[in-house]
Amino acid sequence: MLSVLVLIAVTLARAFGGPSWLFMVAGAAAMVLIISGYRQINQRLRTTSFILFCIAALTMPFARAPVAALERGVFIAALLISVTCSVMLIARCAMRSHRIGFIGAGLRERQGTRRYLSFTLASQFFSGILGLAGANLMFVMAAPSTEGMSESRTATVVTVGRGFAAASCWSPVFGNMAILLALYPSLSWLQVFPVGLAIGQVTIVVGALMNLAATSGQAVRQDGPVTPMSTLLRSSLPLLISLLGLLALIMTTSFVLHIVISAAIVLLAPLVSLLFNAVTGRPGHRVADGVRGLRGAMDNFGALASEALLFMAAGCAGSVLADAFPSSWINAIGAALSGHAFLALAFLVSAIIVTALAGVHPVLSAVFLASSLPPQVVGLPPLTHMAAILAGWGLSANMTPFSVVSLTASRYAGIGPGEISFGRNWRFALTNALVVCGVLALISIAMQR
Repeated sequence: MLSVLVLIAVTLARAFGGPSWLFMVAGAAAMVLIISGYRQINQRLRTTSFILFCIAALTMPFARAPVAALERGVFIAALLISVTCSVMLIARCAMRSHRIGFIGAGLRERQGTRRYLSFTLASQFFSGILGLAGANLMFVMAAPSTEGMSESRTATVVTVGRGFAAASCWSPVFGNMAILLALYPSLSWLQVFPVGLAIGQVTIVVGALMNLAATSGQAVRQDGPVTPMSTLLRSSLPLLISLLGLLALIMTTSFVLHIVISAAIVLLAPLVSLLFNAVTGRPGHRVADGVRGLRGAMDNFGALASEALLFMAAGCAGSVLADAFPSSWINAIGAALSGHAFLALAFLVSAIIVTALAGVHPVLSAVFLASSLPPQVVGLPPLTHMAAILAGWGLSANMTPFSVVSLTASRYAGIGPGEISFGRNWRFALTNALVVCGVLALISIAMQR
């Protein structure tokens, strides 16, 4: 817990212009966190991270500015860990709402395309506000422990993952958004939001059309009455208002203090958790209960050792590799793709998906592509360049069996991670990749005129 608090302090200090030598403090804190929870880290993740660290060490002598590259990688990892634990604090508060069960039951009453759209849109909202914790919340709604295994249950779990992919294109609480905003200093979240939101809805529409085509001709049986959507919305209104109000507070804090959205999340999350636990505490003991509740939530920080190892390995390796990537290769790729917006966008999206299928975390791919092949090299506006990487990241999370989303979905669906990811989503990912690249190519052409 203390290690994570140090990482949070470093992240906030950097957001307010702290010195670059703080990366050594962040690296030491991450090392303590990893060592303290090393036994709980999956063996495959240990091996993958060790390989990435070795790659970073071997390529560092060839980097143009090795210390600066390492520094950038450590700060990226510290930011990701800080955002992840901060969202965990907020999600822990949201999960205590008694309305969650009612919303899930109401959504499960729907069948066919209505069920698909309901869960996809709800998953996009909760994931967009609470990140991976929101997706977990939706998995619980989609596949409660009291319900037996069935094709309908599996299809609904897959749908939740697709809503998560849509949210990853625009949500400020996602680690990918935090990383890319740090790598694109000319862009702010408010600039990225409209394009990211549009791309997210494109993936939802394409998925809905594919679902409709796959189920056409099949009889859809509606078992019993369906709770009106208006009733569900009225019941969930206090929860929705609270989450949207939190998002507005985060944005306002970011604007007033002139810090990035991710830093505002890290700054506000402990205060939100403290106030929530105080308000729901015992009369006369609210302050004590608030502190106790916040301390109890922070006790879970020790479980972030796996994330810390992966983020440190991928962040450092991606940053060092990008700095060591030969300039002649960069020029050759840029010459081949410049002037061909669709091909350049397709290269970015496919690179993330293909490497994710090979077991490489998108953190590595995103850092590498954003750093070694910046927008000006491939002839794209920064906005569409970043949007392509966001889309590739979201689609890869559904398509690779190595992602946390696929592993969690597999557990709830009761089938293997390979079947739940590549088996169920390869058509969805491929079709969306083509459509998204087409849409972003049109936006790129319009912006360059």
